[in-house]
Amino acid sequence: MKDTTGPEADRYSGAWAALWWALALAYPAFLIVASKRPEFGAEVTRMLVERILPILGDRQVHIVVVALRKSGHFLGYSLFAMILANAFLCFARPPRSRRALAIVYLAAAMVAVGVAAMDEYIQLSAAFRSGTRQDVLVDSLGVLAGLGVRMRRRK
Repeated sequence: MKDTTGPEADRYSGAWAALWWALALAYPAFLIVASKRPEFGAEVTRMLVERILPILGDRQVHIVVVALRKSGHFLGYSLFAMILANAFLCFARPPRSRRALAIVYLAAAMVAVGVAAMDEYIQLSAAFRSGTRQDVLVDSLGVLAGLGVRMRRRK
């Protein structure tokens, strides 16, 4: 009989499972809304950087905007991948085998990269946004980093 009272079971069952799945579904929903809204575009970021750092020239502002936006992609998808891994762990009951964990991490990576590609595709149809393969690459690197952190934390 499996132990459903330990700390491992608590993190991935019941209310916790609902929370992980709510967060996992909320992220792509937010992206769909944000990809169509101008306030999430580069121009708004540029305006904020110019307001906060008025001493910067045009080229420097551009570099800061790109760095901020790419960092947001990387960190956002790192977090999303970790949330997805936790959500998928709700399906794998303790004790979790190496095979089950590999499937969980592979599924999380595939879904996260798929969401990244979908987000960039949606942005292609927005007049004030641009979907790029480079963003999907940055997102994918974020996914790998997030899952790498997540896997190391388990040890």
